[in-house]
Amino acid sequence: MGRDTYMIAKEGSFTTFSGGSVKAELYREANAFCEGKGKQLMPLKDSSIDKGYGRHASAEVQFRCLDANDPELRRPTMESEPNMKIKFE
Repeated sequence: MGRDTYMIAKEGSFTTFSGGSVKAELYREANAFCEGKGKQLMPLKDSSIDKGYGRHASAEVQFRCLDANDPELRRPTMESEPNMKIKFE
């Protein structure tokens, strides 16, 4: 996505009902990825969808891998994608 910025997405299995469960898996994977680079995970944005008729649970996480002394490494201010967007014209 950009310098030190990554996105990871995943669909759950047939038996996974919660998008939150998929999101938790993604955070573990993202943290392991950053640790493998010797860096710290800083979440930027996430979204998830629960299992429904004709679809599996899924999630997406955007994050950065930063050095421990990077001034941009701070307490995350999370932004979740809304499940519904309403457009007024």
